[in-house]
Amino acid sequence: MTDCRSEDLTYCVPRFLSVVNLAYLYEAAKTADKVFDDQVKKAMTEGGDDSIGNINAARQSLLRAVFISAYGVLEQNIDEIIDVKRAAADISLLPSDLSHKGIIRSVVYAEKVLGKKVDRSTEVWQDLKFLQKVRNHLVHYGEGFSNSNDHTKIHSQCMKSKYLTCRPEICFSIDQIGAIFNLYVAFVEHFSHCCSASAVSPN
Repeated sequence: MTDCRSEDLTYCVPRFLSVVNLAYLYEAAKTADKVFDDQVKKAMTEGGDDSIGNINAARQSLLRAVFISAYGVLEQNIDEIIDVKRAAADISLLPSDLSHKGIIRSVVYAEKVLGKKVDRSTEVWQDLKFLQKVRNHLVHYGEGFSNSNDHTKIHSQCMKSKYLTCRPEICFSIDQIGAIFNLYVAFVEHFSHCCSASAVSPN
């Protein structure tokens, strides 16, 4: 066993409690955002426009990374809910056996295999679907937009969203990150409730 200095002590959150990592991630993001704020204020007193631009570029790089990482935490938690329910029902079919990917795979598994009813008409679900598009865009194309039809469509959606700001690239404030994290927690609670309810009888 490797000795660990007290200042290096850390904790590993069990997968079924991975949503707790959102709290750790948010606190780290808030701390970093405060540092960026202090740096911007200092640069403003020194008249450093270039420095302000570089500081805010670094801030956005971090917040985008936080957003992408948080979505991964959400997927882990939803997957774990399904794994627990599958094991309890002694079902051999795995979620990975389905052709779907990401969160939609867990939702389809809950509906088609576990016989649960997941309400996809809620505002939480609609907002989550949009943020999944934003996550995929950032991962595959970065924060900017091209003139393609797909990019034009998501850019239009981004312009109307309360969860981010287009400047014209995708940007986040720390308050928007907090709102996104609250949405993720709300969806985990909703999905867990749906998976704990009685199975829906087939027609």
